[in-house]
Order: sequence, then C-alpha cells, then structure tokens
Amino acid sequence: MKVKKLKKRGFTLVEIILVIVLIGIMAAIIVPKFAGQTDKAKIAATKANIETLRSAIRIYQGNNDGALPSALSDLVTTYIKAIPEEAITPSSNVRNSNDGNGGWVYVSSSGEVSVNLSGDDSDGDAYSSY
Repeated sequence: MKVKKLKKRGFTLVEIILVIVLIGIMAAIIVPKFAGQTDKAKIAATKANIETLRSAIRIYQGNNDGALPSALSDLVTTYIKAIPEEAITPSSNVRNSNDGNGGWVYVSSSGEVSVNLSGDDSDGDAYSSY
C-alpha cells in the first residue's frame, strides 16, 4: 500500500507580508488624491443649489407679471419642494444680509440670492462669486 503525501497549499508568511506592503504603498498613493474631493463636492452642490433657487425665482417672476417673491419660502411647493441646503456648512437658513453663518442671503427688492459665507473656497474663489 502506497501512502500519498498531501502537498501543503497556501501562502508563506513572506508572501503575505509582501502583499500587505504593496497594498499599503498603493493606499499611500491613492488616498491623498481623493482626500480633497469632499470639499469640491460640497462646493459643486452649493453652486447647483443656488442655480436652482435662481431658476425658481425667474420662473416665479415670469408667472407673476415680473413681481419678485417677497421671500424664498414663497417658492416652496409651487416652484421647488423645499429650500435647498447650502452644502458647505450645511444650512438652509435665509437671511437678509450676509453675516457669514451659512445658508442663503435673499434680497427681495432685487431678487438676488447668494451664499451666506464670507471668504474663499478651497479653489480660491470667493463665496460671494457663486
């Protein structure tokens, strides 16, 4: 009767350590490239939301013989579901002047809406330029 020896299959400790080191090196290269993407996503969302508000104001104006809404809340239900958040802070508060605390500034006499933040974003653009 012949006895067959079973071959042991698996990875050696050196092979496992080598794979872990390679994964670590790849992570060290990839992670910094995506680290700043969160801020850019918040900026893009804020820009999209302010354009939504501006479009709703224009539609309101067109439907009301050129009259502007007295407040952004006048747009809710008919033109937009809710006042969108300013994604950087995040806040959907609406103010009459810029105090820098986040949310939106709406000037009812001109229909202008802007971001209620002072300073510049991570790209160096002023929040007031949105």
